[in-house]
Parts: sequence; C-alpha cells; structure tokens
Amino acid sequence: MSVALLCRRQGRGLARALGLLESRGCVERNAPSTDDNVRGSDSGACSTSGQDQHPEVSLGGFTRHHHWWPRSLQLWRGYAVNNKPSLKYVPVPEPAHDDFSAEPTTYTQLLASVRAAKSLKRLEHLVEVYADRFDAVHVAAAVARLPHLLRYREADTVDLAEAAVVLPAGMSRTRRKHGAQPRAGSAEAAARLAARLDAMLPQHVAHFFPRQAACSVWAFGELRRRGVIERMHSLPQVLMAVTRGNLQPLRVHGAGVDFAQLLHGLAKLGHDDEPLLDALLPLVEERLGGMQQRELQMSVWALAALRRATPELLEAVAQQLRSTGTAFLLPSACASVFWAYAKAEGQARLAAAAAGGEGGGARGGGGGGGGRRHARVAATRAKLFDSLAASMMAQTLLLAPQDVATTLWACSVLGYHHSQLPAVLGDALLRALPSCSDAEVASVLESLAHLGYHHAPLMDAVAASILAEPVVAAEPLNIARVLYAYGALARRGPRDLQLVGTLAEALAARLPRVQRLDTVALACRGLGAFAYDGQGVLAQVAARAEQLLQAGAPPQVEGAAGPSSPSPSPAAAAAAGPGVELQQLLPVLRCLDAGGCPHFQLAVAAARVLDDRLRAGGGGGGGVRSAGQAVEVLYYCARQGVEDKEAAKAVLEKAVQHAAELRAADVARLVVCCQVMGQPTAQLDGLLPKLINNAASVDAATARAAATSAAALGLADVAQALQAASEPPAIATA
Repeated sequence: MSVALLCRRQGRGLARALGLLESRGCVERNAPSTDDNVRGSDSGACSTSGQDQHPEVSLGGFTRHHHWWPRSLQLWRGYAVNNKPSLKYVPVPEPAHDDFSAEPTTYTQLLASVRAAKSLKRLEHLVEVYADRFDAVHVAAAVARLPHLLRYREADTVDLAEAAVVLPAGMSRTRRKHGAQPRAGSAEAAARLAARLDAMLPQHVAHFFPRQAACSVWAFGELRRRGVIERMHSLPQVLMAVTRGNLQPLRVHGAGVDFAQLLHGLAKLGHDDEPLLDALLPLVEERLGGMQQRELQMSVWALAALRRATPELLEAVAQQLRSTGTAFLLPSACASVFWAYAKAEGQARLAAAAAGGEGGGARGGGGGGGGRRHARVAATRAKLFDSLAASMMAQTLLLAPQDVATTLWACSVLGYHHSQLPAVLGDALLRALPSCSDAEVASVLESLAHLGYHHAPLMDAVAASILAEPVVAAEPLNIARVLYAYGALARRGPRDLQLVGTLAEALAARLPRVQRLDTVALACRGLGAFAYDGQGVLAQVAARAEQLLQAGAPPQVEGAAGPSSPSPSPAAAAAAGPGVELQQLLPVLRCLDAGGCPHFQLAVAAARVLDDRLRAGGGGGGGVRSAGQAVEVLYYCARQGVEDKEAAKAVLEKAVQHAAELRAADVARLVVCCQVMGQPTAQLDGLLPKLINNAASVDAATARAAATSAAALGLADVAQALQAASEPPAIATA
C-alpha cells in the first residue's frame, strides 16, 4: 500500500528503490548496458501478458531475476507506462460574482465586505458586529464608504440613462438635483453611523497613513456638505497623525490624491486653520507636478473655497492642467475649475476694494515687468478656459443644469467670452428644463445677461413655463434675476411684457422676505428697463428699500459668490467698502423716478446715508468711490423735494475735488441740487463750461429738469444750452 501511494505522490524513482529493498533478492551490477538489455526492459515494462518473455530484465544498469520481483513492484510495472509527468488543471466551481453578503471570516473578507457594502444597514451591521476586529484600514474604509450609501427621493434624482449615452467609468447612473437632501431615514442612519465611526477614529489614528487620513477627512466633509453632520469631532486627532514632525508623514508617504482629498475635505468642513494651511500650501505647490487632472481640479476648488488661491498657485495649476490635458475631466469637474478661478477673482476684487485700489484678479506689480507678467498669466488662463470649454462641449449629453449655471456664472465674473460655449450650455439647459430648479434657471439667465448673449429658444421656453402656472414657490432672488435678465437682453415682446407684470406682482408679495438691498436693486434694473409703472408694486419696493437702507443690510458684492457657493458674510461685504450701498441704491432710485412713484421717505434715508458715507471718508469724501454716484443719488433725492444742506455741501466739495471725473450730465444734476437745496452756484463756476459745451450728451429728462433749475438760478447760458438739448429733433417733411 505504501508503495502504491508513493507511486502517485512521490514519483516513480523512489518507488523503484523501495520495491528493490522489499524484494530481498539478489541484485547484481551489470556490465555496460546494451541495446538488447534496453529492448528487453522496454518490452517488459510495456507487456500486459502474464507469461515471461524474458528471464532477465535490466533496470537502470541492474540485473534482476524476474521471479524474485515483489507484488508491489508488479503493480508499479503495470502503471509505469509514461515516465514524463503531465499537469491537468481542474477548475474549481466558484460563484460568478461574490457580493460579500455572507458573514466575513478573514481579514481580507471583512475589508472587502466593508468596501462592497450596498446599504447603510449592511455597513452598520458590519461596524456593530465586527468592531473589535477593525483596524485603521477597516475604519477608514467604512468612513469612506458612508457618503456613497446615502439615499434620495426619486423625485430628487435624474436618470442619466434617459439621455441614451454610455456613461464614463466611475460615473453614477443617476445625478441629484440642485439642493436635494437625503431622505430623512437615510440621513438619520448615516448620522448615527458617522457618530460611531467618529468615536472610533481616535483609537486608530496612530496607525494612519496619509491615505487613510485623507479619505476620512474627505468623507466627513461630504457628509457635512449634504447636511448629515455638523462637524467632525476627531478632526484634530486625524490631522495630527499626518502633520506631526513638520508634516513628515505627508512628505514621505503623501501622494497627489492624498493632498487633493485632504484639502477638499478641509474646505467642505470649513476648517480654515491658518497655521496648518500655511505649512501645507508650500508642500502642495511642490506636488502639483505629480497630480492628475482630477486631483488638480479638487485642489484648486479647495484652495478657492478656503480663500488660499494665490495668483502663483493658480498659475501653476493652470500650467499643469494644460500639460496634463482636460479631456478626461467630466463636465462637473470642468465647471468646478471655472468656479475656482472665478471665486479667486472675486476675492481679489474684494481685497482691492478694501485696500482702496482698483481692479482685481491676478495682477502683476507696476512697471513693464508687471504688465508682461499679467499678460502671460492672462494668456495661460485663456488657453486653460478654452481647453475646459472644448471638454464640456464634447460631453454635452452629460451636462447637468448645475454645471451649466456654475460655468456661465464663472464666465460672467471672469469676463470670458467664448463664441460657442454659451449656445451649447443654453441648449443643454433647455433639454433639461423640466428637471431644473428655479435657482439654476435664474442663475443661467442672469449670467447670459451679463455676457450679453441672447439665447432666444431658452428665454421663450422659460417665459412659457412661468406663465403656464401661478408663481407659488419661487424665491425673491430668483424672481429678481429673471426680471434683470429679460430687461438687460431687451426682450420687449407681448409675452415678455406679460411675464414682467406677473413676476413684479409675485415679487411684491414676497418683499417682506427680502433681506438684502441688492435683491431689490437687481429687480429694479429689470423693471426700469421695461419702464414699469405699476404704482402699487413700486410703492412696496420703495418701502422695503427704505427699511433695508435704515437697517444697514450688507449688500452682496457681484462676482464674489456663485451658484455653488454661499453668499459672502457681512464682514466680507463690509470689507468691500461703504460705496457699494450707493451702487445698489441707484437702480432703485432710477426705477422709482422713471415710474413716477413718489418715494420721499426713501429719498430722505438715501440723503442721510450719502452724508454719512462722505463724512466717513474724511474731507476728501473717500468713503464714496465715485463722485458721479454721489451726485446722482443727491439728484434723485432733490427730485423728491429733500433739502439736506449738509449732504449737498459734502457732495459739492467732492465734485470740485474730482471735477475731471464728472460728465456733463453730472454737472446738470448739480445745478438741480443747488437750486432745490439752496446752495450757492459759485462752486460750479469751473464746471459749467463742461456742461455748456457738452449739453447734447445729457439725457432729455435730466436736461429739462436742469434747464428749469438753471433758469431759476439765473444761469441763462446754461438754461439756453440745456433747452436746446431737451427739445426733440425736428423731422424733415416734404
């Protein structure tokens, strides 16, 4: 039996030796083997007959009498036909796909089960039952898996398969609508599980590599953005694990994706730790060269959200994105890059306004070197934007309404004009119009108006959809944006006039909910373009504007925020300078004056604000950016019969100091202010020649009012010049 087993397992050579030892027969070493011996051996081994064909058999140089062979070796002789080994692979039946629904029994099965969890219930079960077997990798994998398991209502999702396209690898089949929130049950279960994992993290962070730390921070940032959690309690311990020793773990083990996810998570968690970011940004700049497109996109978005996007970093990211290409970026990622550069531009404008400078963006220093650097940076960005635009236009069927809104807003802030992009994006929004939110549609229309692009099919469809049903759930800001867009793009058809009336009434009913003056100003820009004269609506607009002006509501700075970002804080708005309130107040005063609506109380409040702003800037009136704005505000106050002598004196002083900035229309308005508010015209002696020589450039309404005031003040030459300008041109007849 032992020999038979060895024949199968250990090989025939060992079986021969054991067989010879068992036989206890006579073994004689033979002389050199001959052909006859070899033939005899082969004949014996291959024989199946029971007769002895040869009395002696030679085995490997040994001679042995046949009748002494043992039975075990006889069995071996019967099977020893092929001395060459052969391999045969027998397939083991396994399931075609292991969904890891069974209970894990090993380390790798547990990790695979966590990564493949299909529901919050399954992930929660694994954490509860196998928590004692979790190590740092398991905990990080569970945290990273959690945001992917949130569930939304079917009404809040859109199936991308309806577009009949082949989705790129890694892209979900469904997308969430703008502002969609997880189901209540899903959010509660996710919050409960997040709290459990948040409590487990401090026990394992000592064994974290940058990969685990970055995944954890990113996942909790996603949960906070979706409203599941308020904060990450273990964030200090997780950051300490990768930043200890002067960021030594990140320097040694950190890859590009780790830096991108870490910054992305910190931005979404709102963790603006200045010392940490100051130490991290130089290392990020060093690793930009090794990042791929997706990692670069995540990094630049996070830097802009954290207000750390310096011109040098933005230029380095633009160059790296151009070198790596943007062909593999999805439309949402391209829109995110657009948003980041627009956000940085808005922040630069805020900083310049706070410092009293002009302009914004990534500008170089003075002199020829600064101008050349600014031109180089602008050219690099333009090429990057062209590349992003080409990538988005090549994936039009994957464009989501939020991507369209974000990109167009960024283009309007950056002043980027592309010959085809607005049309392509407008068409994409038109296809998805039934599933768009009010905020997305309103933002797109406003951005198209800023860009001066008239997408007629889209605007016709929007007007038809608004008029088809009552305006019920629309927010005041969205109504104001639509009014501005239709007014700025010169839509004057019968349906457009009906739309403006409907939206104006809807806005008036929602004015008590308006908390920002810029919302009222935006709506008044649109109403003024249509020469709207509905006295009831205008009276409510004037009353609400007066309340907001007296309350000192901080206005939103145009270009500082976008559809995918929150509005700036009051501190940020205040940093933009007090002159912003005048910019937002002027459209309201113009609209009310053109509509013939009395607004004396608003005019009194506006004169007080003007006087305060001028005095806040010292004797030079530095609290107001433009002398022309101050003159125009005072002019509309005077038109309502307001006599604020202090404000008039302050405006006249500023006008004299900035005479070169004034136009002929501004001087004409000063004439009206002096006549109404009882101010001497001696200070206007140096400004009147500009008015007389350029009286034709003054608009008719201002010219008529100024001519009347000039006549009352005894300025005959001024009155004569303005009278000629206010008369309509004669029409030649046959």
